[in-house]
Amino acid sequence: MSAAPAFALPRRARLLPELVARHRGDGFLTPASVEAVAREVGVPAAEAWETARSFHEFRFDAPGGERACAGIACALHPGFHEPELPAGCLFRCYAPPASGDEQPFPAEMERQAGPLLGPADRTWAGLERARRLGPAAVLDAIEEAGLRGRGGAYFPTARKWRAALRHGAPLALVMNAEEGEPGVFKDRALLCLRPGRVVEGLAIAMEALRPAVTIAFINGEADPAAEAFERALADSPIAGQVLLYRGAGGYVLGEETALLNAIEGRRAVPRPRPPLPVDSGLFGMPTVVNNVETLAAVAVILREGPAAFRAFGASDAPGTRILSLSGRVERPGVYEVPLGTPLAEVLDRAGAPAPEGLAVLCGGPSGGFLPGAMADQPVLPGRYHPTGAMLGAGGVVVLEAPGDIRRAALTMAAFNAEQSCGKCTPCREGTPLLLEALGGNPAELTEDLLDAIQLASLCGLGQMATGPVRSALAFWPEVFS
Repeated sequence: MSAAPAFALPRRARLLPELVARHRGDGFLTPASVEAVAREVGVPAAEAWETARSFHEFRFDAPGGERACAGIACALHPGFHEPELPAGCLFRCYAPPASGDEQPFPAEMERQAGPLLGPADRTWAGLERARRLGPAAVLDAIEEAGLRGRGGAYFPTARKWRAALRHGAPLALVMNAEEGEPGVFKDRALLCLRPGRVVEGLAIAMEALRPAVTIAFINGEADPAAEAFERALADSPIAGQVLLYRGAGGYVLGEETALLNAIEGRRAVPRPRPPLPVDSGLFGMPTVVNNVETLAAVAVILREGPAAFRAFGASDAPGTRILSLSGRVERPGVYEVPLGTPLAEVLDRAGAPAPEGLAVLCGGPSGGFLPGAMADQPVLPGRYHPTGAMLGAGGVVVLEAPGDIRRAALTMAAFNAEQSCGKCTPCREGTPLLLEALGGNPAELTEDLLDAIQLASLCGLGQMATGPVRSALAFWPEVFS
């Protein structure tokens, strides 16, 4: 964790960084190492254990071999073998089958670039303009551009910033680069290929928000992305002003309050809402959490101006979106496209098969499947179909239908059951029941079970876990009979 002079976090905020350091040093955590960390940061050993156990990438026994990806894109590859040490998704869906540690995102997998992924100069022109304009005018520019968050919820960015500022109290700014959704690797691409653009966007957000503390939270396995970000940060005007946290896994960290709990040294589970993070977030401060792609877009807006940003995309969803394409395509990788572009057009560029016999998984474990005939949907926020398919974080996995559907649906159901943080009963108990019924007797998948998971779960993981199942059953019921 690097030094940042503006604000000293409470002592227990060192818990996760210290656990990560012990895990990296030893390869796993032991009772003695966790208890030693607990003493160092002044928390009860039981709380330290509870926190450590809530992160899916922490091991508690000596590792038994090289990890191999068990994600959909890898499982579909002819060279795939069931791994002895499965690792969920290793986020190299563009080069299956994947195993071992993460590698830098390859430049050749940048298949289509726009303002976010395009060539970058080595100046800080956007930040310099932000400093000339002042915080109020920066906010006006972000609002005029119509930027909506790129983490998956698409909440208007300026509205979120204003909501935190209205309290007139010290606030926190958090960059979320956890990126734990299978089939999504666009943040890794940005951090590896265009780290300066992300750092500049973060610096502009700091200029507008004047946070008491700024934190960059990066996936614990994404070492190449973290190293590229750190190099860009060290060479920037905000060097020394950002705390770097590394995660330890957990899809639920895409939920803002679970991420804030992790930073605070608590169990990585979501909090009830209200209050919203913009009202009471990190250690009670108003808190803004922004995704990597959102911050890159902030840099583009301040460099090029709101009108140039709005020249791409749709009127109610301006700008571009980076899609992560994998599966049965000839040219997997990242595609930056204007919002509103027909999905079928992107699939064609990627070399997907003809629509007949084709399916796409849109939105990963929180989304759903679409038949190829319905892939003419525009790339826009919101659902593509009531059963679950949606843009989400921009992950698109191309499948053969019906041949790949059963395995893909079971993989998504298994992922959600394994990643459930366990805090709320509908998700903790419901997602394993859903997986068991889908793999055994689909007749047990009653609407009552699906509705209980979807309507009563505390956060989006459970609320949207039924999407892949509902959509697979709606379009290809025969593969489960």
